[in-house]
Amino acid sequence: MRVAIAWHGLPFYGARLMRPVVSELGVRLTILTTQGPQPRKDIEEALGARVHLIAAQGDASWEQLGLQVPDLFLHTGWAYPSFRALAREVKCHDGTVVCMVDNTRKRILRQAIGKHMFRWVYRPHIDGVLVPGESGKELMAYFGMPEASVYTGMYGADPEIFQPGPPLIERSYDFLFAGQFIARKGIAGLIGAIRKLRAEGMDLKIAAIGDGPMKGDLESAGVEIHPFSAADDVASLMRDTRFLVLPSTEDHWGVVVHEAALSGCGLILSRGVGSRLDLLTPSNGFVCDPDRPEQAMRRALDADREWLASCHQESLQLACGFGPERWRHAFWSIYASAVGPNKSELAA
Repeated sequence: MRVAIAWHGLPFYGARLMRPVVSELGVRLTILTTQGPQPRKDIEEALGARVHLIAAQGDASWEQLGLQVPDLFLHTGWAYPSFRALAREVKCHDGTVVCMVDNTRKRILRQAIGKHMFRWVYRPHIDGVLVPGESGKELMAYFGMPEASVYTGMYGADPEIFQPGPPLIERSYDFLFAGQFIARKGIAGLIGAIRKLRAEGMDLKIAAIGDGPMKGDLESAGVEIHPFSAADDVASLMRDTRFLVLPSTEDHWGVVVHEAALSGCGLILSRGVGSRLDLLTPSNGFVCDPDRPEQAMRRALDADREWLASCHQESLQLACGFGPERWRHAFWSIYASAVGPNKSELAA
């Protein structure tokens, strides 16, 4: 079969996830992407293949792109008109379309309305969905997708880059935050927690990787700032950190959580972080309130050597469930359903 994958703003980790499939399919696979934050040449090097740049907005056709209509088309989201136009064309040629969706189940009016939009507007052009993990499965069940048509493993970091660090007791940093320095990431609550814990006499060392309008607030709270940088640099800092803290009010999955788990870090995550359902248990971290993460951070600082050792192992074990091999397995399951005698079941 001819296969095409369209990923909006294809990130470095996405390229690394797909690399094994790219190698196995060779010329039968076409990769499409809109312009993302990273240079095209870097993405192509990580992917091991050429990418075709297209616009997210406006109409598009396979003929305009100079490409044959594929038999199997995977694309991220349904928010991009060009991707939807390509998907409709694949369906008109009796091909299979799988949408990659990273949203999570939220009990809000927008999703109650969105459920009907999905069923009547988008569902006729989708045979299956690929989601990151359990939070995505919950949403797709709510939207009425058959369980057999939902695949997991959309997101994940590369274990060749994010490798286990030393025992947690030997690491220099108590906490690490990674992401945008914006309100949605729970920065205000994190700053308040840092100040409260230090006022209690706790000597904690915390770093933050990222950038954003709240950078100055973090610096004033005594947080060591590191700019967004290459994956190798992030991995090195994670291997020297005991706990990732991510008190977001909303974070659909959070690849950074998987990066930290691969590094053997403990996790402090809010209920707004979708990947907590896949990567956090009572044995490797704590759930926190986005506005008041200090209770969970205090428990992390008080953890003894024995608990930290088991925490390290639990994170590594849970991390094994995601990454390039999981993505590869999900893709070939989709491929088998698309070519097999039960293809109709994918769209049931």
